Amino acid sequence: MRGGNDVEPNRKTVLETGDEIALAGPTAAIVRAGGSIGPETEGAEVLREVLGDALGLLVSNNALHGRTLSEIADRVGDAARGVFLRDLTRRGQEVPVTPETRIYVGDVMTLVGATHDVERAAATVGQVLRYGDKTDIAFLTVGIAFGLLAGLLSVKVGSIAVTLGGAGGALVSGLVCGWIRARRPSAGSFPPAAQQTLSDIGLGGFIAAIGLVNGPAALTAIQAHGWMLLGMGVVVTLVPLTVATLVAYRILHMNPIIVCGALAGAMTVDAAITGCFERADSQTPVLGVAVPYAVGNVLLTILGPVIVAITYNGYFSCIPRINNIIE
Repeated sequence: MRGGNDVEPNRKTVLETGDEIALAGPTAAIVRAGGSIGPETEGAEVLREVLGDALGLLVSNNALHGRTLSEIADRVGDAARGVFLRDLTRRGQEVPVTPETRIYVGDVMTLVGATHDVERAAATVGQVLRYGDKTDIAFLTVGIAFGLLAGLLSVKVGSIAVTLGGAGGALVSGLVCGWIRARRPSAGSFPPAAQQTLSDIGLGGFIAAIGLVNGPAALTAIQAHGWMLLGMGVVVTLVPLTVATLVAYRILHMNPIIVCGALAGAMTVDAAITGCFERADSQTPVLGVAVPYAVGNVLLTILGPVIVAITYNGYFSCIPRINNIIE
């Protein structure tokens, strides 16, 4: 501001004695700037004019896919001036922010800065996310209906009918709707608080439903096979994780912290993911969680009942053969 009037700042603007300016940036840089520019003032009028804004932004520009933050800043150029990246989330998990962090389509950035600066930068990166308190009922209803119909479908594998069931159909529908939402953020508006509530209730209901449906068959299998079934469960659990660790670390040369996140995601254990964050004292493990977690959830839903059914049917089909041998 100059003499109480606004001055549009740009690279060619010449500062004059008595001008009032607002600086944005790292605290250390602002403190150092005071020695070259002048003393700090209250600046209520200036701050009122350039009051900052935090804006959620979905990365949808394919030209930026897989590029580092420093490369994106160079491509955006002057449009990025005055804009700062506060945080970055990927599949709902916070990602560490460094100049070498790679950005992918579907990531969500939170940009901070003056409103006009943030909107200018957002136009070159992706689509602005404006969260509201209203739910897109049509989108939600279609998604639920699709999940229920998908759960009714079944495929015959030998004498066994393989079906997703209500829980599996809902999971597949959720993945599809999430993908659509990532591509078109204008569809499927859902308040975050309500979403978290339904997620918590749904997860508990999912586990309860699987236990109630497959519990009797699982109990029969345990009674029939006893320690052998328990031992096979230990082998099936530990061998893939051990092999995956050796391949990821020795052959693919992945960061061990990211490997730990991938293993926790593959086992779909939220507590293990949280434990990785705490032990690493960082959000870095989240870089390996997303894809294994999604694949693991689908396979857990589909293969759990299948394995129990195979074990159950295999046990009872062997009884006539045993009786023939005895006779």
